[in-house]
Order: sequence, then C-alpha cells, then structure tokens
Amino acid sequence: MRTSNPVMRSEKILFGCHRGDRLHYPENTMLAFRAAAELGCDAIETDVRTTKDGHLVLIHDRDVARTTNGSGNVDEMTLEEIRALDAGGWKDPAFAGEKIPTVIEFLEFVSKTDMLINWELKEYPDELGEAQAYGCVDKLVALIDRYGLAERSMMNSFSQKVLEYVDEKWPGKFMIHGYIGYSKKDVSKRPLESFLDWTAIWYKDAEHTAGFLKDYEYAKACDILTCILVKDTEEEYQKAINMGCRMFTSDDPATGIQVLKALGKR
Repeated sequence: MRTSNPVMRSEKILFGCHRGDRLHYPENTMLAFRAAAELGCDAIETDVRTTKDGHLVLIHDRDVARTTNGSGNVDEMTLEEIRALDAGGWKDPAFAGEKIPTVIEFLEFVSKTDMLINWELKEYPDELGEAQAYGCVDKLVALIDRYGLAERSMMNSFSQKVLEYVDEKWPGKFMIHGYIGYSKKDVSKRPLESFLDWTAIWYKDAEHTAGFLKDYEYAKACDILTCILVKDTEEEYQKAINMGCRMFTSDDPATGIQVLKALGKR
C-alpha cells in the first residue's frame, strides 16, 4: 500500500457519508456535511465540478435540475448563476435557500475537523475533454495544498485516465480510489490495480448483498483496501467485514454509525 496516512495504516473500520447526511438533508450541501461531522463520520464523500468561469463547486450531476430549482450544465454556468440556485427546497421547504457549496467553502469547514475527504472527480476526459477534466484536478489540488489537506484527501473517479493523471503528476501524494471490474468511463495506460489504494466493491446480487468474496480477495491480492455501500444493518455490515471490508459509505450515517457500534467496531 502506498499511502502514508496514519489512519490507513490502522485496523480501524472507517465510516464515510455519501454526499453528507443525504437522508436527512439535501445532498452535497453544507447542512449535510455539518450534520455528518456532528455524527462522528470519519470521511465525507463529495463530488467536484467546474463552473464555466473556472470555479470549483460540489454537485453530483452535470445538470443542476435534480438537486436545484434550475436547469442547465454546471460547466456552462457561471459561479454567480450556480450560487443563485436553491439547492435545498427540492428536499424539503425547510431547506429552501441552501446553496451549492464551493470547494473553498467546504475546505474552510473540513479543515477545522480531522475528517478524511473522498473527492469524487466527476469531469471525464472522454466526455468534456482533457483540458476540462485535468484542469479541474489541477485546481482542486492547488486548493487542497492551500489548506494542507493532501494527507487526508482521497481522489476518487470512475475515469481511469483521471486517476492515472493524479498518480503520475503527484505520485504517492493522495490516496487513490477506483472501481476494479466496474464498467468504466475510460481506460488508463497502466493497469488500474497498479496505482489504486482503495476500490469500491461494486457487484452484488440477491445472494451476495455485501459483494462477492472473489472481489475482496482480488483486491487484497493487489494490496488494495476495500469499501462498500450496503444496507445499514448489522447483518450486511458483518458480511462485508468478514470478507475484508475496511470502510463503509452510507446515505444514513446516523444508522450506519450505530450499526458499527453494535458490532463493536466503533
């Protein structure tokens, strides 16, 4: 394993929230992130995109329609246009007026915690071009360095090219998270397994609800740590732990943390 992060060298089962506490709050908003921190999550997973005028914001979809009161692609809108949107009312009228966060706003918050950050890089070279995709990464790294958070940052993407770009430009600087075996956005020059620290166990079925043992075993053979998103129950978490899972990601962090406590892992 390449990472020097001390948390990664421990045997602790980590717990991360998926876009913040998105069960109770609008996803990828400061409300959701603050709630996750208060619950005691080890990590926050969030999604990075670039506005038309070059600012980094946190939103999952390219089109803002699902999680705001607007429509249009993030990369075709200015930061002013993005910040004018309501990113909370779709979830509940009580959250009306919540904004799409900038990466800087998020970093100001998370730098005052000890949480890990799982940055999902959502812009792909084969979809938006290399200049856009790699430019987003360059800007993110510059901001991470400004706040001194490289050691706590995990770079995550469905694009093998993006992850390879990170590994080649900043070798060993970040934890790198990819998706072994999953239908990917593109293909890297080198085998994906050669530069990953983490992989998500993706494939499941009705009998293997916490993933397949062969996928965990393959990751272990490649010296890659495994994480998963499963139902937040003791049964599902224990199945995954028995196969070697080292981190859970959840949409309902309050329940997930209680499950880990019940299993004696918290």
